[in-house]
Amino acid sequence: MFGRVFLKLLRKEVAKHNPFPKSDFDFIDAEIVLTTSMVELLCNHIQENVSSLFICYGCLEGYENRQGHECMTYSNEQRISEYGDLVILNMDCDKLVADFINRNIQMVNYMSEIFINKLNMNVLIENANQMYVATDSFSLF
Repeated sequence: MFGRVFLKLLRKEVAKHNPFPKSDFDFIDAEIVLTTSMVELLCNHIQENVSSLFICYGCLEGYENRQGHECMTYSNEQRISEYGDLVILNMDCDKLVADFINRNIQMVNYMSEIFINKLNMNVLIENANQMYVATDSFSLF
């Protein structure tokens, strides 16, 4: 559902900026750049939403030993496992589309209907989740 809503909003926003899309011949490099940009942007939005939704019961209850709190011990993988679906449902599709267009305004001519139809939001979200997990400071040790 998130993917369909997002793609519909993306089509509408692209149409405002790009009434005459380029031909489909030179799209491969542009698609890679745009898809990577989308994954990075999704990762940023996931990180923001996890931060706003994550509840540390140790902090909430005022427990003294901060080393035992969930905010200190949960890895990004645990957070995405526990809050992943809620994070996606709470994403602001309008903001995500606007951020994507603004971030890639110089490449808006490559955002054709063909490109948008190729976007598989499930794969992009999974890649963004993996990128979020990879940014975990706990995984560096």
